[in-house]
Amino acid sequence: MTVSPTTIVRRRVQIDFGTVPPGPWFPAGGWIEVVFNAASISFPLAERFGIDALRDCRARIQDPKLLKEIGGFLHQEAMHDRVHTACNDMLARHNPRVIRAERVSARIFRLLSRTPLAFRLSVSAGMEHVAALLAEVVLQRDNELHDVLPAPVADLWVWHAVEETEHKAVCFDVHAAAVGTGFLAYINRVFGMLIATPLFLLVMLGIGAAVQGSPRPAPAKPPAPAPAIDGQPPDRISGRNILGVLRAAIPWRQYFSYYRPSFHPWEHDNSHLVTDWKARNPHFGLSPYSSASTDRVPDPEPSAAPVRA
Repeated sequence: MTVSPTTIVRRRVQIDFGTVPPGPWFPAGGWIEVVFNAASISFPLAERFGIDALRDCRARIQDPKLLKEIGGFLHQEAMHDRVHTACNDMLARHNPRVIRAERVSARIFRLLSRTPLAFRLSVSAGMEHVAALLAEVVLQRDNELHDVLPAPVADLWVWHAVEETEHKAVCFDVHAAAVGTGFLAYINRVFGMLIATPLFLLVMLGIGAAVQGSPRPAPAKPPAPAPAIDGQPPDRISGRNILGVLRAAIPWRQYFSYYRPSFHPWEHDNSHLVTDWKARNPHFGLSPYSSASTDRVPDPEPSAAPVRA
């Protein structure tokens, strides 16, 4: 098991979405906002899917270091579930079509939850790899997101991206420990990624289509354009359509590296992005709830909020 250069920090995060306006938030990039919201709608059930898979196989793990990382992963994913559920409550108040989209997500993960544990682990590892790639995009554009998005929404996505990076190898390492590293385990891992990729991209676009179309008020004041850097326009995601974002922003070479038998998530070390964020936000989620140097913070349980009927 490759040694992780990051520490999985057990944060307690509370974000108040009560001040978030209906939107739209992104100027000239409505589909980007739709995909952000679609991701938030699908994440609580995706988090619970990964939590259940790791809990079900924790008894098979003997390595104490990996067991500690599993505990940190479970804590972080349960916290993501809670905060995204609060965000989704806000989205549902602004757009009733969110209820329909939640039902779509629930059906998909209900079906996946009935598959064998080895396959659920492989899908979870694949989803975590895609999530880590998208997290890197978010962390590289931290300032832009805080310029364009309402502060609670920007805080949600940047914090989530930090923790996706911190625990990006846990599901992969658990799959290797519980399923193995031989040829059949490799085939299982690849098959899981072939399910996780359309689950992340195509299904989220479908959920986005389900919530798209409701009339919303125009923003009261469009955000100011970012200043040019060295005479060149800034590399902004806010003015691109979703296909442009997927083509230009996502590191596809890293995505395809997952299909190599020798791959490990930390062969691409982007831990400096987490380190930089921690330096700018030293107390985020840590005070008065927890300390980065201890494991005394009790794990939150995943949100028990049912899908809205």
